[in-house]
Amino acid sequence: MKLLLCTKHDLVGNLMLNLLLPVLTQDHEVEVLLANRIRPETGTVPELGWMKFFEHDLPSRLLFPLIDQLPQAAGQWLAFDALAERYGVRIQSAGHLPNAAELTRRVQEAAPDLIVSFQFGFIFKPQALALAPLGALNLHSGALPERAGVNPTFWCMKDGDLEAACTLHWIDAGIDSGPLVEVRTMPLDYSRSLFSNWIANYRNGASLIADAIATLENQGSLPALAQIDSDRRYVPTPTAADFAAFAASGHRLIDTGDYLDLLTHYLQPA
Repeated sequence: MKLLLCTKHDLVGNLMLNLLLPVLTQDHEVEVLLANRIRPETGTVPELGWMKFFEHDLPSRLLFPLIDQLPQAAGQWLAFDALAERYGVRIQSAGHLPNAAELTRRVQEAAPDLIVSFQFGFIFKPQALALAPLGALNLHSGALPERAGVNPTFWCMKDGDLEAACTLHWIDAGIDSGPLVEVRTMPLDYSRSLFSNWIANYRNGASLIADAIATLENQGSLPALAQIDSDRRYVPTPTAADFAAFAASGHRLIDTGDYLDLLTHYLQPA
């Protein structure tokens, strides 16, 4: 299959590619589209700005350029340029896509059999979806339909849930509303920060994507279970008050140790 992977030019997008490309490139032709949606709330809610700094600004401006200067064998994980070279994939960085027509043009140029989106942030219009004969899958970092919307791992921890989840679903004309392939849960670790649980949930999602593509290749189809609309709950973007309540409950946004633990994958020998 020809796969178009759509994600962000950030830390989560990079770690997901480090987990997926070694698996997917064994049997498939892969192309990657990186894009970063500009979200104005990161400039008005300090905690969202802080998360953006560690997720996008610090890696993109400092860490990835430094890692790209290391020998490729230096670490288990690679930054984007070295990933493209090691696995022979085309990785395009599009920045902020100005309109749906531009995204459709890029899908048309890639000519994929299947689109796979994770942590992407842009909406595929029907014209783009029609270009992929096998359709398009999206990884949502929450349990659908109960945790539709943004930042579901934050809301799981704020609400005291025992588990977080990733959902792989087919993309339709709505937002987080397409038929379900699988919901895969993981236990929340309240001794760790939101950042740590959020990263763990996306690693959970990487294995879900890899398993689904293997199933599609071997069996020719994937489940498509319609969501129950009456169960849908869209969680909103957290406000400063939501983050204050989160902290008052004893939860932590990010720990230096969590971040350094993640960075060791780029430095420890493979």
